[in-house]
Amino acid sequence: MPDVVVWRSTTLRRNDRTPWQARQATGLWLADSHPSVRADALQIVAELVANVIQHVPAGRRRDWLKVRLGFGDGFARLEVIDPGTPKPEPSFAPRRVGPMEESGRGLGIVARLSIRCGTHVIKDGHRVVWADIAVSA
Repeated sequence: MPDVVVWRSTTLRRNDRTPWQARQATGLWLADSHPSVRADALQIVAELVANVIQHVPAGRRRDWLKVRLGFGDGFARLEVIDPGTPKPEPSFAPRRVGPMEESGRGLGIVARLSIRCGTHVIKDGHRVVWADIAVSA
């Protein structure tokens, strides 16, 4: 995996405002970036945070998620870290959904907007889902 430096991060409490807060933080961090990079990052963070809220069990000491942004050679990496799920193996598989389905498109959107993306499990079973966005030098 390519090297990433200059990390910015925030830990947010999971609630109805979390997607908005994640977008606000990401937008501030990328305020000086090209508008298309910023727009893609805002869409990606919205999809990744929505997945945490929808699919990661909540509960005591599980009411958080972390958003991180770092930079590599020609890309920005956006990560969302969550408490993990009972199934510890990482999975990043965009689904094919029909035109009338209202959910299931998030990871496909992330995959289309990024140059690479994936997931892995870190210490304490926490899951990291990440996406690299191309940026101009």
